[in-house]
Amino acid sequence: MNIPKTISLLPRTVVQAVLDQHGAKLAPNCTFTGDPIVDDRWVVDLIQAGYVTVDEVRNTKPSSVLQGVPDDIRKSVNDAQAKVDKALAQVETLRSSANLSLDSAFQQAVKLEKDFKTLTDRLNVKIDAVEKPDPKVIEDTIRAEVSKLFASFKKATPKEVIAQVAQSVPSVKRAKVKDVFDGALSYEYGGETIHFGNMDIELWNDPSAPARVDDYVFDPKHLHQALVALDDPLPDNVWLAGERGTGKTEFVTQVASRLGRRLFRVNFDEAMERAEFIGGNTIKDGNVVWKAGVITQAIQHTGALIILDEVGFARAQSIAVLHSLCERSPHRSIVIAETGERIAVASHVAFFCADNSNGFGDQSGNFAGVRDQNTAFIDRFGYTLRFEYLPFADEVSLVSKRTGLPVDASEVLIKFATVAREKAKAGVLTQPPSLRQLFAWARAITKGVPVGIAFENAIVNKFPADCEAELRGVFSATIDVNNLKSFLTK
Repeated sequence: MNIPKTISLLPRTVVQAVLDQHGAKLAPNCTFTGDPIVDDRWVVDLIQAGYVTVDEVRNTKPSSVLQGVPDDIRKSVNDAQAKVDKALAQVETLRSSANLSLDSAFQQAVKLEKDFKTLTDRLNVKIDAVEKPDPKVIEDTIRAEVSKLFASFKKATPKEVIAQVAQSVPSVKRAKVKDVFDGALSYEYGGETIHFGNMDIELWNDPSAPARVDDYVFDPKHLHQALVALDDPLPDNVWLAGERGTGKTEFVTQVASRLGRRLFRVNFDEAMERAEFIGGNTIKDGNVVWKAGVITQAIQHTGALIILDEVGFARAQSIAVLHSLCERSPHRSIVIAETGERIAVASHVAFFCADNSNGFGDQSGNFAGVRDQNTAFIDRFGYTLRFEYLPFADEVSLVSKRTGLPVDASEVLIKFATVAREKAKAGVLTQPPSLRQLFAWARAITKGVPVGIAFENAIVNKFPADCEAELRGVFSATIDVNNLKSFLTK
C-alpha cells in the first residue's frame, strides 16, 4: 500500500482530527498546520511509528471547528460558511451559463468550483486556529479569498466571455412588496380586506429589464395574483384577457421592470411561422446553420418573463410547439428538430399570454380572426386575469399626468372614449379607442394642434373608413371644442 498517497487523498478535516488526537505522541509540535505536505508527512510518521493504523485514520471522524465556541461566535462562523456556500452556488450557476456559451468559460468555472472547495477547508483551519474568532476577521478573510479567485478567472478569460457570463448570472435579493410597488396594495373581497404589502418577492437586478413607468396604475387584485404566480423557481403561467387598450402588455412590462426581470415579447399573427419564434435553418458564410428564435433565446435566460401577445391570432400548428415549454414541469423543454438538441427552460422563466379573449375565441364579434385555443394549451396557464378599463377618475388622472393636458380637458377626452367603447361593445365600431390613441390626441392638443385635427390624426384615421361617421357622431355628442379650449388657458 502506498501510505503517503492514501493520506494525501483524505479530507483535510480528517487529517486535522488525526493530528489533534495522536500528534502529541509523536512530538510536542506535531499539530495541524494547514500545510498539506507537512500535515500528511506527520500522519505517515504516526502510522509508521505504530501509534495509529491506516484504517483507524480513514475512520477518524472530523472534529468540529466550532466545538466549545460561544453561541455568538458560532453564529458568525456559520454566517461566514453560508457566504462560502452562496459563493459556491454562484459558481455553479456560472459554470452552467458558461457551458451554454463557451467551453473556455466552462473550464474556468470548473476550476473556480474546485478552488472554492479548497478555500472552504482553508478557512475552517484559519477559524480553528483562533481562540475566539473575530467575525470581522472571518468576513474579511472570505472576501479576500473570493476576490483572489475571481481575479484569476478574470485574468484567464476574455472580457467578452466575462460580460456574456455575467449577464446570465442574476443577482437576486428578497424584498417586501410595499418597498417596491407604489399605489394600493390591498383590496376588498367578500367583506374582507386583503393586504399583500408584506409579501416577500425576489428582485433580480437584470440590466436588461424594461424601463419603469412611475405613473402606471396596477389593479391590486391582478398584481397580487401575478406576484404569487412568480414566487417559485417553477412559476405558474398567467393568461391576460381583456379589451384592446386595457393595459395587459403594459401590466407585464411594469411587473418585469419593478422586479428587475428581463422581458421578451412575441407578437403573433396569422402569417407567423414556427421558424420566426422558435428558430430555423439559415445560410451563414455559405453554410446551413440553425438560428435560434426569440422564444428559444428567452427560455435560456434565468428569470425571464415572456409575453405571447395576441396569441389568439396564431395558427394551431404554431401554438402546438409551445405546449412542452409552457408545461409546469421541471422537465419543460423543447427539442430542436433540425439539430436534435434538447433545450431546457431555465429556472424562474414564466409565460404570459395577452389576448382579447380568454382563449375561447371572440364572443363579441369585434375581433375578427381570433381563434379558439386548444384546451390543453389554455390549461398550461395557472391563472387567467380579466382586464377592464381603468376607473374614470384614474384614467383622467393618467392622461393628464402622462401628457400634461389639464385635468378638465382630459376628462372631456375620457368621456368621448367611454361612449366610443360602448359603441365597440355593441358592434357599431370595430374596436374601441386605445389608451395610446388618447395619449397621442392629448399630446397634440397640448402642443397647439387644433382639437379637431388632432382627433382626426390620432383617432379617426386609425379606424376603418366605415367607422368615421360613427366616430364623428360620438365626438359631436361628447365634446364642446370651445369649452375644451377654455380649459387650456386656465
